[in-house]
Amino acid sequence: MEFVIKPHDGIGPIKLGMSREQVKELFSGFFTLSDGSSDFYFDSCLQIEFENDLVDFIGVSQNVNYQLMFGGIDAFDVEGITLFNAISANESESHSFNESEYIFPDQIVTLWDMDEQYDYLGNHKRKVWAQVGIGSKSYLEVANGL
Repeated sequence: MEFVIKPHDGIGPIKLGMSREQVKELFSGFFTLSDGSSDFYFDSCLQIEFENDLVDFIGVSQNVNYQLMFGGIDAFDVEGITLFNAISANESESHSFNESEYIFPDQIVTLWDMDEQYDYLGNHKRKVWAQVGIGSKSYLEVANGL
């Protein structure tokens, strides 16, 4: 399965603003658990956060069941800085690299925790992001503390 990141839209078949029930129907065979306003799928590698039971954030970690793509780049089979630069190229402002966590505000694309331990596809030799995600405008406001 290939999931393509489309800022302000969704990741693969999951769309921002989709209902919790629609997501459950879509991935019923891959459900892991619910934790309050979040549901987890694919052994907790796919995190969906909801606001008023509508998708507000989609966070994806590497899993054998899918490939996560951004602009033709496999997000989990590339050095983290390469993915950072590809996302940054689509922003109106320049961005300073941070390997801990980052939110690109124009696209509301998030990167979290870049480290060799997450390089499952390259034998733990490259620094790869633990999670790549997208959020809604309300998610960005909460993340920015507004």
